[in-house]
Amino acid sequence: MKTNKQLTAIAIMSAVLVGTLSTAKVTNAQESRTPKTNDPENTKVAPNAIGGVDAPSARVAALIRANLDGSVSVFRSKGIAGATRPQVGLVCIQPSPALDVTKIVPTLSIDFSRSFIGNNLVEYRSAGVGCPSGNIAVRTFVLDPNVDKRPDDGVAFTIVVP
Repeated sequence: MKTNKQLTAIAIMSAVLVGTLSTAKVTNAQESRTPKTNDPENTKVAPNAIGGVDAPSARVAALIRANLDGSVSVFRSKGIAGATRPQVGLVCIQPSPALDVTKIVPTLSIDFSRSFIGNNLVEYRSAGVGCPSGNIAVRTFVLDPNVDKRPDDGVAFTIVVP
């Protein structure tokens, strides 16, 4: 049989739990995440490392991630001048030297190690909508059981243009 002290302790813990749950701020998944990758960061590869890719036959090759704060990390690359994130889930890659982006067929893949969560999707947007002319548009998503997929940052990906 429970003593009065045990019952009192249970009642206090229950009240604290209910109070905590009822005052929790509801945010979308993007706002509630902390920027922690799936695998420990490789300190040998610094973000914003334009260059550093050994891909002799590729015109563009890069490992990129849009961050939750709106910045873009380029971990290593070849054939790009930079990358921007004009909106959540959209990365615009500026090739260098310039390419006719209407005639390329890039290959994309998700990088698990530098992504913030799993269940990601990356898509090439051949129409380039949302990016400046001459940029390669890439959409990043998280697969969400409530809405199928939603635009998301924190998805790292590789891109290769042969």
